[in-house]
Amino acid sequence: MNRHPFRWEGLAFGLFFLAVLGQWAVWEQDWLEPEDLGYLAAATLILLGVLGIVATLGNSRRPQQAPHTPDKTTEEGPTHEHEEA
Repeated sequence: MNRHPFRWEGLAFGLFFLAVLGQWAVWEQDWLEPEDLGYLAAATLILLGVLGIVATLGNSRRPQQAPHTPDKTTEEGPTHEHEEA
């Protein structure tokens, strides 16, 4: 299984979307008071930090696999030892 690189644009879009949703919830729908939104933001950041720590600790305890070594290649392409001429 290949690990994909982190995509910053997805994170930025998600945070922007949450900020717009939070503004809408506070000012248009009156679901939250402005100070409640501050508490919610702080609790969310704390929860994400704890989840990050747990994920890091869980990932460090997992045994590491040896890196995959590809087949020998030449200018013509990959070669296999069992090929016949």
